[in-house]
Amino acid sequence: MLTLFSAGFTTTPRLEPISDRLLPGELLAIVGPNGAGKSTLLTLLSGFRAPERGSVCLDGMPLTAWAPQALARRRALVAQQVRPSFDWGVRELVALGSDAAPERVDACLAALDLTHLAERRITGLSGGEAQRCLVARALCQLAADQLAGETGTTADQSPPGLLLLDEPTSALDIGQQQRLMRLLRRLASERGLAIACVLHDLNLAGRFAHRVWLLERGQRIAAGTPEEVLSAARLARVFDAELRETTSDDGEPPALVLAR
Repeated sequence: MLTLFSAGFTTTPRLEPISDRLLPGELLAIVGPNGAGKSTLLTLLSGFRAPERGSVCLDGMPLTAWAPQALARRRALVAQQVRPSFDWGVRELVALGSDAAPERVDACLAALDLTHLAERRITGLSGGEAQRCLVARALCQLAADQLAGETGTTADQSPPGLLLLDEPTSALDIGQQQRLMRLLRRLASERGLAIACVLHDLNLAGRFAHRVWLLERGQRIAAGTPEEVLSAARLARVFDAELRETTSDDGEPPALVLAR
């Protein structure tokens, strides 16, 4: 779906060239310390900033060659901590920028636990509630039947979408964080979405992502499965933190905790 050919930026903020692919059905976590280039990388993956070297292609065509409306139907971005400027109703905001049927808007609201807030105004919501509204809007912008699983619809009726999220769990409580990440994992695994998600919570990345990219100072220094990338020794060096791994007997991935 999305392919990077030695793509990067030579000017500040600098991003060293990356060659890789993001495939349908994959949830990719992008992690790294503050200033590592995670949000910069999302601007590259989304097409909002053209690469200064190399290229980024969606379905074999450079992002720069896509018509804006066609690209918007295939790619949605949830930026970091952006509050809408207008006092939209929640249902209006979620439907904004798409022609989804009302029942599909309802499906997006339900998926993000927003049904009870559908008639509220966006400015009256908490930060976490507003954040979930923006994720719901991005899902509605893409092919909504990828989410709804309505009777008679299948994931192959429309091409799988590309969903990009910048710290979508930052304002959520621990329960909502887990529910959102489970939803993203399900949308990738069952509905074929390709999802790239910037995360600061390394345990969420380890638990839910199929693959992880680790960035440091504008360079991708590791890529692979969570088990391959998220070792306590590597992360302790990159984040300049004291960490250790804990294991469980239930088959869950190791968790990272502060070392005593």
